[in-house]
Amino acid sequence: MRIVAAALVILLLSVSLVWAQKTPMEKAHALYFQGRMEEAIGIMKEEAGGKPDPQTYYFIGYAYYKMKKMDLAKEYFDKAYQLEPFYAPITPKEKK
Repeated sequence: MRIVAAALVILLLSVSLVWAQKTPMEKAHALYFQGRMEEAIGIMKEEAGGKPDPQTYYFIGYAYYKMKKMDLAKEYFDKAYQLEPFYAPITPKEKK
């Protein structure tokens, strides 16, 4: 029984250490893929506040998009595009 308890403690500590070593953006991405969008957005906004980054803004926009908050999604997609035109919105091809 003690061996099982010790193994469980070691497992929990190792998981905690792995989580602690993640960067804030890695944590945000993990939360995003768990469906915890609001928490992910909070972390991403903190990161973006210190150093505006188009990739961060794009990811925030995409999280809002997944939450169907289109006005906020557009706001962050636009911020990403203003910093880096690579993040241009995709528009449908014109019909000939």
